[in-house]
Amino acid sequence: MFIDTHAHLNYPDIAANISEFLMRAEDSGVESIIVPATTYRTSLDVVELVQKHKMLWGAVGIHPTELRDFDEKHLEGIEVLAKESKVVAIGEIGLDYYWEPYDKELQRHVLVEQFRIAKSALLPVIVHNRNSTDDLMDIVRAEYEGGALRGQFHSFSAGLKEAAECVKIGFYISFTGNITYKPNAGTLTAYEIVKNTPVDNLLLETDTPYLPPVPYRGKQNEPSYIKYTAQKLADLKEVSIESFAEVTTNNARSLFKLS
Repeated sequence: MFIDTHAHLNYPDIAANISEFLMRAEDSGVESIIVPATTYRTSLDVVELVQKHKMLWGAVGIHPTELRDFDEKHLEGIEVLAKESKVVAIGEIGLDYYWEPYDKELQRHVLVEQFRIAKSALLPVIVHNRNSTDDLMDIVRAEYEGGALRGQFHSFSAGLKEAAECVKIGFYISFTGNITYKPNAGTLTAYEIVKNTPVDNLLLETDTPYLPPVPYRGKQNEPSYIKYTAQKLADLKEVSIESFAEVTTNNARSLFKLS
């Protein structure tokens, strides 16, 4: 059985047909799916959605590219939503220096405050990183507090050194379907990271509806496709997909305290 730790099933075109997506996921061996939010508004939507479906769990948070209408009250709202019974993480949060214009100071402020919400609520974080590795790792180091901050670097995009540091402090990393694409500089680095990262520190994700694996590249991604990414990762680790699925599923259950 698989656990998809990152699928944006709250997007309107997906949510409108959610039963079909979940049926296909179950038929493909998916037992649970974590749905991350990107704003305070979508955090409310995620909480509502996951309460309706047993296999869904939610993460609430404010994404670094969604700060145009940011209000400090949104952080207060996230802190309240973090107490909801099916909320298992604060996410998707992080830093993103790709999409211009961006406000580094605001991004850092919102991230640090959400790290502190996570620690107070005893929840892990789901971290986004794009072109911001140095700043992000500096903040993680400052907020780590001997293990008070824990979580997942989703769609991992840093290097071997950062991956090793994540392992050292007990964080998990995950890769999306793009690891199944034809090798380039990015995928070759990802291969080395996977080979050098203990299975005990790996998770599975689709990042639905983005980055579908081969053979679905160019189409909308969905949780039922997670088996293709899992197979690639298992091949890189030179283990069976059954063994890889068992360990990564147990990792997700442990990190997110899934019942």
